[in-house]
Amino acid sequence: MTTTLNAVERVLTVSEEATRWNTFAPRYQALLAADLGADAVPGWLAEWSALDAEVGQAGSKLATHADLHTDDPQVQARYARFLEEVSPQVQRAEQALTEKLLAVPGYAPAPDFALAYRRFQDAAALFREANVELGVTHQAQMNRHGVITGNQTVTLHGEALTVPQARQRMDSPDRPAREAAWRALTLSAGEVAPQLDALMLELLDTRRQLAANADLPGFRDFMWRRLDRVDYTPQDCRAFHEAVRDEVVPLAARMMTDLAARLGLERVRPWDYNRNNLLDPQGREALKPFTSGAELETLAGAAFEGLDPALAGRFRQMREGGLLDLESRPGKMTHAYCQYFPVDNQPFVLMNVVGTAEDVRVLFHEVGHAFHGFLSGETQPLVWNRWSPIEFVEIPSMAMEFLTLDHLGHMFSPEELARYREKQLQGVVAFLPWAAQMDAFQHWLYAEAGERPSVADLDAKWLELDRTFHPFVNWDGLDEGVRAKGWQYYHVFQAPFYYIEYAMCYLAAVGIWREARQDPAGALARYQASLRLGNTVPVPELYRAAGVEFRFDRDHIRGLMAFLQGQLAGAGT
Repeated sequence: MTTTLNAVERVLTVSEEATRWNTFAPRYQALLAADLGADAVPGWLAEWSALDAEVGQAGSKLATHADLHTDDPQVQARYARFLEEVSPQVQRAEQALTEKLLAVPGYAPAPDFALAYRRFQDAAALFREANVELGVTHQAQMNRHGVITGNQTVTLHGEALTVPQARQRMDSPDRPAREAAWRALTLSAGEVAPQLDALMLELLDTRRQLAANADLPGFRDFMWRRLDRVDYTPQDCRAFHEAVRDEVVPLAARMMTDLAARLGLERVRPWDYNRNNLLDPQGREALKPFTSGAELETLAGAAFEGLDPALAGRFRQMREGGLLDLESRPGKMTHAYCQYFPVDNQPFVLMNVVGTAEDVRVLFHEVGHAFHGFLSGETQPLVWNRWSPIEFVEIPSMAMEFLTLDHLGHMFSPEELARYREKQLQGVVAFLPWAAQMDAFQHWLYAEAGERPSVADLDAKWLELDRTFHPFVNWDGLDEGVRAKGWQYYHVFQAPFYYIEYAMCYLAAVGIWREARQDPAGALARYQASLRLGNTVPVPELYRAAGVEFRFDRDHIRGLMAFLQGQLAGAGT
């Protein structure tokens, strides 16, 4: 059964009552008024968790609906009203509930709640009343990025395309066609760049004030505490940037030099480099394994059947339940993500597929997130114990990109599958410099750039970093003002300081796949077991449960790069 848009709309329906604070207020008040001794805490937490899930589900559905309709003012206004009316009151109520919990005499959290309890303590210490309303402003500003980019169009040879559709043309083996697509995309990006420049300056002011209100020296300190980063430091991140620069960038450069030589190119130009889908060294057409979202669903379902029937059943549940929206269309946010509705324990995947092999990889990635939601939701009754810390949360998705590699024979011919597999491995090498650059930019922006950096400062720093991490792309004779706007990316606007986790988890995913080459059943069992742990154990323990180490140091990166080079050369296949 193929999901229709109407089925998606039904899933995302939120009652008018659920957008109003007075719907939830009496239950928060009852929790606050309850007599609470240590013995009563577990039952009281269960009630709070159920209420938190209801509020969270309403907000998640409204947010997703807004992302599917960036051009609908009524849909946008409904979500904005929830953010303005409900979210601030919930933050205040939850701070009061947290203080009530922390004040219970003689209470000691159970082992599976100890981490959540510690995070409650940290969140309570970070809370400031002044940041409640400012947080609404911050969220509204971030949402504006989705509206600006969701309504962006690209004109190519007189045809109006969505951004994902135009990016697909970058995969053409015809170099003039790639260049035309690149120039059309950069022209479109240039049209919205002034709006994004202005929005970023607003965000920087807001983020600076959030930190000041919390009595912290800068936004990096604020986010470090909000994201509960207790297992590594900013200095560890800097060491990671340097390790990628020294260990991975040269490998990526050699990879691109070899590719250019095989294609007869003197140099790699911006239209010759798509880190998500490198050009075919034989100049063949890009892989086009499907033509519609419905076909992709069917093909992916068969891959999951080959991997694990139970996981295939989860995916079938998503298909039949209106939990997938895959097609690219105007007025739809151009990013891809997995949302989660905690009351129903339902994940929802939003994508913008256009028929590429990269779409296949991204679907496996997002459905890996969905499996995490399903499994942790079934085993962890408290909503705070579902999913996992952000340092782990990309492992379920990235590992799924690798675990499905041996189950795609129905989707690709043997030759095509070899190409797809090679691109997946090359993609790790190409991704790590980008991840290091994204993380390094944000460390600079929020801890080193000074009190009020200008747009010119942002552009100059991005240009410096891009020359460091992507020296193999030749921009001679081109407007480097275009290159300097590479920081205008989703995560910089909407998920600040969330990017190094992709690198951590990609390294772990390669490790899981390395184990799966020797023990497929054991690796898959460990993978699923780690997902079920949710948020109940520290990050290093989650990694160990998945069969890997929590490491992103130079020696670890060097070892995994050697493994990838061996796989790319055909060793161990």
